[in-house]
Amino acid sequence: MNNSIEVHGYHGTSQTKATSILKNGFLASDNDYDWLGTGIYFFQDAPMRAKQWAIEQHPNEPAVICARIQLDNCIDLFDVKWFPILKNIYNLFSDRYRSANRPLPKQNPLRSKAHRLDCAFFNFASQLISDDEQTVECIRSVFVEGESIFPDSAIFDLAHAQIAVKNPALITEYYLIEI
Repeated sequence: MNNSIEVHGYHGTSQTKATSILKNGFLASDNDYDWLGTGIYFFQDAPMRAKQWAIEQHPNEPAVICARIQLDNCIDLFDVKWFPILKNIYNLFSDRYRSANRPLPKQNPLRSKAHRLDCAFFNFASQLISDDEQTVECIRSVFVEGESIFPDSAIFDLAHAQIAVKNPALITEYYLIEI
């Protein structure tokens, strides 16, 4: 699972939170709707997308932090080898819910950005893989978002690569950038 790839990630936030991050480090997000599960979220190689997100979320004080990230021990969904593994893990995941007589978390439509099913699944998969002595330290995937760039196009204007860093030690350097 060890990729040993280094990438640049961009974290959109507020000026207030950026000041805290620069002083104290990043804190993982662990909302039940975070797409790739618990982690510190970055737009890979996309400073303008991070800027857009920061402006949407913090219109009065947007900020973007650039980070160098090692993709070690990564569930890297750029690599097709992961999909059969994740399909098998999903079967275990859904069996656990079924045997506990609990419904699976509800995945809201993409436009709502509440990915409860994905979040619960990736937290489960990360734990299951880690229990097998292969620690999951980050997850990377393509996120399709926005509108088609022209009628019937499969290219979307806000699509991007997203990284959820579970182990902050993978973030080797970070600094505020001008936006």
